[in-house]
Amino acid sequence: MSKLALYYDDVSPPVRSCMMLIKLLDLDVEYKYVDLFKGGQLEKSFLELNPNHTVPTLVHDNLVITDSHIILTHLCEKFEKDDKDDKLWPLNYEERIRVWNMLFFEGTVLFRRDSEFLSGIVRGGFASVDLTLHERKLLEAYNMMETYLRRHKYMAGDHMTIADISIVTTLSTVNLMFPIAAGAADRWPLLNDWFGRMQALPVYHINQTGLEKLCVVIERFGKFKFPNSINAAPEEKQHQKDVAIEEANAECQAKAAEK
Repeated sequence: MSKLALYYDDVSPPVRSCMMLIKLLDLDVEYKYVDLFKGGQLEKSFLELNPNHTVPTLVHDNLVITDSHIILTHLCEKFEKDDKDDKLWPLNYEERIRVWNMLFFEGTVLFRRDSEFLSGIVRGGFASVDLTLHERKLLEAYNMMETYLRRHKYMAGDHMTIADISIVTTLSTVNLMFPIAAGAADRWPLLNDWFGRMQALPVYHINQTGLEKLCVVIERFGKFKFPNSINAAPEEKQHQKDVAIEEANAECQAKAAEK
């Protein structure tokens, strides 16, 4: 097999999706760590490779790919076995279009909204973000995914594809703050079921490891604790989230009164 190298920091959800796929495809990849929170992506050598200074970045011989969705597609195109049933990257044109549709949803809706929320916490601390606004936008994305799952068992069809792998890494990050299980009974039963199936995958531990690292980093920069502790029961998670929202709103009101 030709040489593959992945520049990564597994605090990044898109990185984790690529790492999960690499494990599923059993690929031999050289991992090169780029510490995002210490500015590793801004070093001259990395900027020459990827002027967009983002991870994941995949180098495959002379090809450099800097978007996780294209990396997922490329790896399946090149290395997924043709005789495999229920392919992660389908051969059928219409099935591929559905996968692309959900990959674009992940990049332009779910990941974008998650990134806006977390980057606000990192830049200004937890108390600086409009939690009500971000909750509305992210729970709207939950509603969208619940609707998609009324059509199929998975995000883009009746079997798992790279769209599911891409989405679950970002969704698990959002779930730290806004637990899906809290609305499992009435709002997102299908999404909650899908999330549970994805968490049961043998490769999910790759996502979990990076998720726990991200949790620590965001809490340190944001000077707060995620209300949705990874090991907490769903009822306790919802209570913690409600308390966090009340505290954040109270602090914002206090700051406004001072002005």
